[in-house]
Amino acid sequence: MQLSAVRELGNVRKWRQVLTPLNIISTLPLFFAMLCGGYLSYRYNILLRENRDLVVHTYQVINAIDGLLIRLEDAETGQRGYIITGDASYLAPYERTSVDLPNALAELDRLVVDSHPQLSRIASLRAAVTAKIDELGMTIALRRNKGFDAARSAVITNDGKRTMDEIRAIVGTMTAEEKRLLDKRTADTAKTERL
Repeated sequence: MQLSAVRELGNVRKWRQVLTPLNIISTLPLFFAMLCGGYLSYRYNILLRENRDLVVHTYQVINAIDGLLIRLEDAETGQRGYIITGDASYLAPYERTSVDLPNALAELDRLVVDSHPQLSRIASLRAAVTAKIDELGMTIALRRNKGFDAARSAVITNDGKRTMDEIRAIVGTMTAEEKRLLDKRTADTAKTERL
């Protein structure tokens, strides 16, 4: 029992030699440096995660825009096939697009809710898309009810082409804005990684 008490006393003396006021004061800068380093590491980790999330979000917006344009082009291709052949199986892409478009536009609204210029473009896009779907539906109805020549006469007016060109211009502007944001966000992520 006395041997363990002697060992305890020896340990206490060793600690007193190590924990002198001078040693404590000299280790405080190291302690604060470690504390600041830990905080900065944590903070930059959060910033990096936020920047990466923004990059992913930008890709989601670009994919949603591209998907909308592809659906419209497919619907237009189906309309042309039906007008030329009279075969109703060509209308499947048009019918799918007619059903999917409201959801696709709502998804775009949700994705760009934080960007007023993009929301404004979506409003213009929505009007153009509605006009395009109406034009496709009208020419399909003409083909179905009045035949090829009536549908051809409606297509020759180029209203559908002008509307599709307007849609492509809006989509191009929206995509260019997202790519600009992507470049900025990618640069911000790289800067945060370097820090």
